[in-house]
Amino acid sequence: MTVQSFIGHQKAGPRSQEWIAIEDYYSRKLWHQFTLALIKYVKTGPHQAGHLAELHKTFVSDFDHRISSLALSTIGLIVAEDVPTGERMEFLEGLLKKVSNHPEAKIKIMAKMGSLKIDDGQIEEVQELIKTLEELVNSLGEITPVHGSFYELSAKFYKVKGDYNSFYRDSLRYLGCIDLDDLTSKQKQEHAFHIGLSALLGDKVYNFGELLAHPLLESLKVACPWIVELLLAFNRGDMNKLEQLQPQWSQQPDLARNEVALKQKCALLGLMELTFNRPPSSRSIPFSDVAAAVKLPVDEVELLVMKAISLNLVKGSIDECDKVVNLTWVQPRVLDLSQIKEMNKGIKKWADSVEKTVQDVERQIPELLCN
Repeated sequence: MTVQSFIGHQKAGPRSQEWIAIEDYYSRKLWHQFTLALIKYVKTGPHQAGHLAELHKTFVSDFDHRISSLALSTIGLIVAEDVPTGERMEFLEGLLKKVSNHPEAKIKIMAKMGSLKIDDGQIEEVQELIKTLEELVNSLGEITPVHGSFYELSAKFYKVKGDYNSFYRDSLRYLGCIDLDDLTSKQKQEHAFHIGLSALLGDKVYNFGELLAHPLLESLKVACPWIVELLLAFNRGDMNKLEQLQPQWSQQPDLARNEVALKQKCALLGLMELTFNRPPSSRSIPFSDVAAAVKLPVDEVELLVMKAISLNLVKGSIDECDKVVNLTWVQPRVLDLSQIKEMNKGIKKWADSVEKTVQDVERQIPELLCN
């Protein structure tokens, strides 16, 4: 089929107005307007199976050297979803050759190829591909939309590997590079659920504020409200809420399998919250107070504090004789509104204390001058 016959066939279809405009731009060689119209067309479905693959073979291949490599990669990646699974990698390899001189287009296509390899179980190859892509991404010098493609692949890789910490980190980076409106409701729920799980299960994730403040989490408040409540409970180190929600979270296999680790993590966060809410002048905390806050026996408090210090969550010392923990610092975290309110109260108390000190000094000045 020739280009003109293909266009004529499309003009006779249900989206004729779009094709009249596309033909006009094509015939007048208005490549920029033509590219925008074509990208809009391929993005807007539904399309019959095989239509986009035929469009690329018959139409796009006629002018692919005239449009930008980034636009060509955008069109090609959408078309790839319509190419038969067995031919998809070969299609992407051909597309990659056409954009080899454009780093951003290369990153997008190579990331898609990596995703297909993960689906095919070629994990070791993907690990090497991620290293190559990371060098390309770093060479860009600034955050661009294609960073999202790289972080999406990286997060998918770490998800398969079961690396909760790296998955959580790169998933948040991915979300920071994309427009949430480009995701379907189902995609938003899936992303939010898996990121929430990784936050709970990651043994190096003790900062939930960034996730809790992210609009993506709104998608779970109706579909799966218990995981949002669980994240909030962990952020506060609320052991009571953790136990209250156990009938829900114990139904999730990964969480049920890591019950002991989850409870220890919540206790560590409870210690951080207890330290954060105390004024600096009152951070000598009896073992009994810590035990009550984190729902642990008193004889397990020392081990908990040692664990928190080793993870750099808090700094301080333990007085075994007096059964007191002296904490001088707590790891900074992204705070939610309730935590900010508590901090505001602390600042007001500090300001009142400073004002009182100033007034005391002012009252004593005449006596000091006389003496």
